[in-house]
Amino acid sequence: MMRNLDGVSVYFDPAHFSAETLERIQTFPVTAVIKEMLFHTLRWSDKSGEKMPVEQTFFQALFLLCQEQMKQKAAETFTLPRVTHPLLVRAMDSALVDPGHASLTQAWHQAGMSERSFRRHFLNETGMTWQAWITQARLFHAATLLAEGQRVTDVSADVGYASLSAFAKAFTHLLGQSPVRFRKSQESNIGLKIH
Repeated sequence: MMRNLDGVSVYFDPAHFSAETLERIQTFPVTAVIKEMLFHTLRWSDKSGEKMPVEQTFFQALFLLCQEQMKQKAAETFTLPRVTHPLLVRAMDSALVDPGHASLTQAWHQAGMSERSFRRHFLNETGMTWQAWITQARLFHAATLLAEGQRVTDVSADVGYASLSAFAKAFTHLLGQSPVRFRKSQESNIGLKIH
């Protein structure tokens, strides 16, 4: 077992996912088997050459297990809409770097649009207002931090909530369980982000 390792990222070819899946960022609990498989991927380097049959089969199995987990948790999975407009993508990506401190003003400046144009384009592409989206992004980030084992009070502050009770209320409303309960339920799981 490797030590002092924070995580492993595995990227699957987007061609293997439905268009609907690619429109949203998702997290889902990773089973113990998938967790071990993710760490096992470290034996192969990121090379663009021909893949060996064992490597191909291994990644195919990992992909299928992740896909199955996504489908099983579809009703419980927390998703965040994405956009295709290049200027909105730039604003959205910038906000996701530090969602706790992202603001509407920063977003429309980043997009190089007027506030009114930004709001209109954003609503058309995501189906939600910037404020609703950034709130979801903050709670999405909070869920990831909690799944990593960070303290609820620290996470609340990191994602921009001045009040722990306001954070707990928003988190519970969106995810259906309190931050403390969510953190405990994730202690044996890893959050996996699909881009």
